Amino acid sequence: MSWDPISKKLPLNSPLRDPSLVEAFSRYEALTVPELEEAWLRVNDEFRAWVDAPENQGRRFQEAPQYTDRIAIDTLRERRTWWE
Repeated sequence: MSWDPISKKLPLNSPLRDPSLVEAFSRYEALTVPELEEAWLRVNDEFRAWVDAPENQGRRFQEAPQYTDRIAIDTLRERRTWWE
């Protein structure tokens, strides 16, 4: 796990306190870099399928159930690339 858990720092230090985003960070921050890569591929595939589904045409991509997971995983991947 990162020495600096985002799920604990975010609510204390940021005006961005979306509970679903904090929860997404807590779900993924214990993963290793290879596990984060696997999670990214899975979640991104699910996200793309949601966006491409005819019933979601015209909807905002922020409505996708995978939206906060993608943010959390991508942020953690970037942090791990530069800090670990």
